[in-house]
Amino acid sequence: MQLTDLQAQQFWAPRNFLNFDKYRTLDSASLKVSYKLTYIKDTTQLNTKYTDLQVLMIGKHTSKYFSQQYVEYNKYIKQLNKKSIPNAPRGTLSIEIFKDFIGNKLTVTDLKSDLGSSFLYKEDSPQITWTILNENQTILSYPCQKATTTFRGRKYEAWFTTKIPINNGPWKFGGLPGLILQISDKQNNYVFECTGIESLRIKEPIKFYTLEYKELKREDYNQFVKRFHKNTIPFYKALGSGVYDMATDKYLTFQQLPFNPIEKD
Repeated sequence: MQLTDLQAQQFWAPRNFLNFDKYRTLDSASLKVSYKLTYIKDTTQLNTKYTDLQVLMIGKHTSKYFSQQYVEYNKYIKQLNKKSIPNAPRGTLSIEIFKDFIGNKLTVTDLKSDLGSSFLYKEDSPQITWTILNENQTILSYPCQKATTTFRGRKYEAWFTTKIPINNGPWKFGGLPGLILQISDKQNNYVFECTGIESLRIKEPIKFYTLEYKELKREDYNQFVKRFHKNTIPFYKALGSGVYDMATDKYLTFQQLPFNPIEKD
């Protein structure tokens, strides 16, 4: 992350910042898998793409999928002593997904404070039905096989490797006889690409941050995020804040933000 990237961002006023110093260790990770997510926020502007650098930490009974970009950003802003703090680089997401292998449960946290709170929801691990095809390619020197599925409103193509016989992958994806190294929906609105795989000599903690979460059902959380995008300025006015652009020295006046969620239902 470059300082110039942060300085170029707009500012939110006022901002609430998160304390990542307090956390619970859920497990110890022995495998670290890095991904690049490229996604489209506005389907009317298909050439405008956003990127986040993300990580899957895999332990014995728990895994965690999160934005490394967001972690680095929080390290940066912690060092600052300013009233106005830059936003994270464009494309950075604040979702963390915990997979409980024993209980077959997912816990999803939204750490960002732009919505006025940190959120959490739990659900059963999705039972994804895959069709495994006789198509192959090599990714990062690993032989991979193709599989397809439909998941929550999108059709996906995935590439997995049985050389790493782990039932896991980016986001909430899993259920194949090997680690998913690449997956994208048919429209390429969301593209996850593995950029590195590291066996950890020294295991790293899988951290669950002990924030004050507002717990909702998945459907209610998704509706809340949808309302935020469709009524952005009224939303911030209700919180007693607004969106300030340092370049023009004015508050922005848009009424809504583009909304293209990865889960459509």
